[in-house]
Amino acid sequence: MGLFGLSRKEKEIWASIVIQRIKPDMQIDDGLLKNATEIYINQHIRILEESARLVLESKNNKTREDRYELALQHFSTLSKIRKYADKNQKKRIADAQDYFMIMNEHYKHPERIRKQEKQKLKRQKRDSFLEAYGTMEILDDIFDDHNKN
Repeated sequence: MGLFGLSRKEKEIWASIVIQRIKPDMQIDDGLLKNATEIYINQHIRILEESARLVLESKNNKTREDRYELALQHFSTLSKIRKYADKNQKKRIADAQDYFMIMNEHYKHPERIRKQEKQKLKRQKRDSFLEAYGTMEILDDIFDDHNKN
């Protein structure tokens, strides 16, 4: 979506995202808005990609966790600005977000691991219960048959 076809309100929302300390009802030059958007997108893509790379390559767990959270924030930020990006910028955003998704598949974030372990433990407990219950049912059937004879 370009500058044309946007309402004044949408343009103000766009400007408030990419230009710091902008005041409501402030006149915004279209060229300035385009340049600010390009700079904004470039910065967030650079940080997202650098953070994703560090998550995959760093040996330090604290660095990996911190950079994962930072990458997640920039992923979200790029999603918000995508609506106002031109075709080329949208492609670069999509490429950066794809890189994040690849990193996300390979990185085992401690919170995600804890949730997976918790779910695994729940399944194990449920399976143990069902196995014990099934065994008791079988024993009840055997004893009922034995008592009838």
